[in-house]
Order: sequence, then C-alpha cells, then structure tokens
Amino acid sequence: MMITYFKTVVAVLTVGILVTHGLICQFPHCETVQCESVDADNCTGTIRMGGGYCGCCMVCFTQIGYLEPCVYKDALDELLYPPTAICNPGLYCDRKSSTCQSIPGVG
Repeated sequence: MMITYFKTVVAVLTVGILVTHGLICQFPHCETVQCESVDADNCTGTIRMGGGYCGCCMVCFTQIGYLEPCVYKDALDELLYPPTAICNPGLYCDRKSSTCQSIPGVG
C-alpha cells in the first residue's frame, strides 16, 4: 500500500514539473531569448544547443574523458539545471562511480 502511494506521489510530482516546464518554455519561447555569443575562439570544449533559458542557446560544454569525474543528472535535473560538462562521445556518466564510462557495445 505504501509503495503504491509513493509511486502515485512521484508520478503526480513528475507530471506537475513537466507541465510547469512546458508552460514556462512554450513555443516560440526561444525567439525572445538573448544568448551569449559562443564560437571556437572562446570555447575549449564542444559547442552545441542545449543551454541557457529553456535550452535555447548554443553553449560551450567542457569535454570529460574516460574515467574522469562527472556529475550524473537525471532528465529532470537536466531540465532545471543544464549541464556545463559532458562525457566525450561513446561515454556516459555512470551514476554509481560518478565517472565517464564506455557505453557497452559502442566503439
């Protein structure tokens, strides 16, 4: 009974947060966002979309190598607090070790 209650609470909170994010970041929300200029001259990592208000801006992500420390973020955390560093291609941030690990079957 307690597990069912817990699952219901988690589901309601998740839906509430996603609806709130959807209301705040409605299309065409990016048309009014002013982003900082990012280019190869001022970025030592990887430039890609996904930063700033509602993920509207191109940002410079620091690249993290194999077995280097990283900060695991679930999908909700990434919406609320976009990352500033990402594991190199073919790697993922392992929740248990907080390090970049090889994706099984890739590479």
